[in-house]
Amino acid sequence: MSYPDDATTFSVPLALTAHTQAERFRQQHANPAKAKQVYLNTLAVYAVNFYLDCLAIDTDLAHSKSWNPIQQTLLDTADLLVNHRGCLECRPVLPEATTLNVPPETHQDRIGYVAVQLDQDLRQATLLGFLASVSTERVPLEQLQPLETLAEHLEKCAAVAPVGSSETGAATVPESQSPPIASQLSQWLQNLAAAGWQTVEQALTPQQPAFGFRGERPLEADTPPVVQRRKQIQLPEAEGSPIQLTIGLSPLPESEMEIWVQVSPTGDQRYLPPHLHLLVLDDLDTEVMQAEARSTEAIRLRFTGTIGEQFSLKLTLGNTSMIEAFVI
Repeated sequence: MSYPDDATTFSVPLALTAHTQAERFRQQHANPAKAKQVYLNTLAVYAVNFYLDCLAIDTDLAHSKSWNPIQQTLLDTADLLVNHRGCLECRPVLPEATTLNVPPETHQDRIGYVAVQLDQDLRQATLLGFLASVSTERVPLEQLQPLETLAEHLEKCAAVAPVGSSETGAATVPESQSPPIASQLSQWLQNLAAAGWQTVEQALTPQQPAFGFRGERPLEADTPPVVQRRKQIQLPEAEGSPIQLTIGLSPLPESEMEIWVQVSPTGDQRYLPPHLHLLVLDDLDTEVMQAEARSTEAIRLRFTGTIGEQFSLKLTLGNTSMIEAFVI
């Protein structure tokens, strides 16, 4: 085994513990390609975690996306949460590879990328070096920075919010003001949501047909969402109680997410205000779906999107428009 203080690379034996964890994750994915991806990612994260432990740098595997089966389904992620610093991406490199593969979904919210080469028998992992940032999906291995400078790089990284704190969320603002910060929907699957979004105890029963941002397609099953959150919105021209916006999420294969949207009255109000419009806008603010209340108890829409895709929900009533922005 290499010693971490002065070595340009660092080799980690992939012990039974590593393979047991990787196998446990692999068995939770029916798709063979996804199962293999998760297995290799788990070994890479294990190796980097071992290395940082040797350097006495605290990590938090339990709160890393790569250790979350739902996030594994949604993303090709091999992240490792480094306490008080941020997420370090640990990318596996196959024996004969000459480039580091960095999926687009990992190009943001990372403090660095470590290349971890796995041998043919998956008995040893070698940390080859790291990158502070990336802009392409494939990076030649010769562009890696020396591994011994990783610890110094981590010390320079800005501290992040404590694990378990809520993400910065989307405040509901009039359309005329600056655009709202987008809520990260994938983080809702980790029980992290912005202020104002509450859990929903009762499942939705959507009645609208399924839509995708890239065209219609039928759903394989009509099941309730895995995660639901709700938020009350007061439109200036709406009399009486606030309007309640409910979002439901369910992971789908191929890094997609099914999204339920419901707008309903609160308090003693039975119907939504007449001519209340709900619109779904894509990342170019183009309308892709819409519904209007006409003596309606609730408006419900359902659609699918891809991880990393952006969209907005726009509520309009009279001369008032309110927008909530999201990233899937």
